[in-house]
Amino acid sequence: MATVVRELVAHDVSLICEANFVAESVVFRDLPPARIAQVHVSAPPEVLRARLLDRDPHRHPVHYDAEAADEIVALATAGKWEPLPLGGELIRVDGTRPLDLDELTNLVRRV
Repeated sequence: MATVVRELVAHDVSLICEANFVAESVVFRDLPPARIAQVHVSAPPEVLRARLLDRDPHRHPVHYDAEAADEIVALATAGKWEPLPLGGELIRVDGTRPLDLDELTNLVRRV
């Protein structure tokens, strides 16, 4: 993924990278100059845990939400998924309230 991201950025191609990235992720290391908008969605650990436990247990087996809930809460509490040190624009989204997609789209377009 890191190679693809670097190639696309080097060729001035817009892209979206979505995942639970951490500061140590190699995906964003040594990027060519680019305009960056980071959308960081967060919620309190207790909200994350409740949502993980409430998810449909019949989802694809790759989604082991209930089994991972305590680990995910511990990592979130430890600050593992704080915004990345990317520079550019940081847009924080409160994951405890409904997301206004038009509002978010307008914020990202301003970058």
